Amino acid sequence: MNRHTHYDEADLVAVQVFAPQMGGLREDESIFAARELDYVKARTYDRKLPPMKGLQLVPQTSEVPEWAETFTYRYYDQVGMAKIVANYADDLPRADVKGQEKTVRIKDIGDSYGYNISELRASMALQANLPTRKASAARRAVDVKLNQVAMVGDPKYGLFGLTTHPNIGVTVLPHGDWANPARTADEMLEDADALWNSVRLQSKGVHTPTMWALPSIEYSLLFSRRLPDSVGKTVGEFFKGKHPGLTIEEVPEFQDAGEGGTPLTLMYEFSSDNISMENPMPFNQLPAQARNLELVVPCLARTAGVTVYYPLALTKAEI
Repeated sequence: MNRHTHYDEADLVAVQVFAPQMGGLREDESIFAARELDYVKARTYDRKLPPMKGLQLVPQTSEVPEWAETFTYRYYDQVGMAKIVANYADDLPRADVKGQEKTVRIKDIGDSYGYNISELRASMALQANLPTRKASAARRAVDVKLNQVAMVGDPKYGLFGLTTHPNIGVTVLPHGDWANPARTADEMLEDADALWNSVRLQSKGVHTPTMWALPSIEYSLLFSRRLPDSVGKTVGEFFKGKHPGLTIEEVPEFQDAGEGGTPLTLMYEFSSDNISMENPMPFNQLPAQARNLELVVPCLARTAGVTVYYPLALTKAEI
């Protein structure tokens, strides 16, 4: 069996500090333990986790330095967007000075995992890899929190999420209430057109929706209600046929994300130019530390939440 040969010098130092609690370790045993820690870390980075909707619906960026405590960004409304011109005029508006600035604090998200003396001794005695389950659980816990921030933000730290961001405008649908058995397929299509047209009209044609996020029940209805005179197509199939670049996603978390627990839907142009979740530090495993009877690996991520740069690229509605 090919062994993992790489190790982090900082992990080796932690193992050597921990060695007296294990009755002392030879140099080769210390290196073996450091290699096993590095193996676990590498497997944790490589392992694919189940997709989380919040992290899928918002482009993820890491443009801010890891050490930053705040993140200042400029966002643009209709006034700040460049106007469409028919010639090479010399009076184009300065979009870079029309925007407004906002500063948010960056939040730390952390947890840890570790291995006790018995686990380390067993690994050495059997020349076997340390189990990776603990590290995977630590990574998943951090990603779950990041996903929560992507969805609803963190009011305590002043971070916004996709459903709570104040710069996303609201469209009042002609009908709504899709769960009403009396709602027809034609009325649902009219609502879908209203969402699409909101983005196109409010941005003067600058933005074209490429993402439509719907709660589970409404998503199911979209792809089960069939339109008359459409050769048996459902509302969803017909609407996607009209807009082939549009992705439609089911988002269970949207089922009660509106005012008073009503279903919420969002339609927008998916692009990091328009909206992003800024993570100065994605999931990161720090060097191991000797603590009591364990070797502990701290895990850390840092996020500034969801940022909307061009509000006119998005709209939301209760559905």
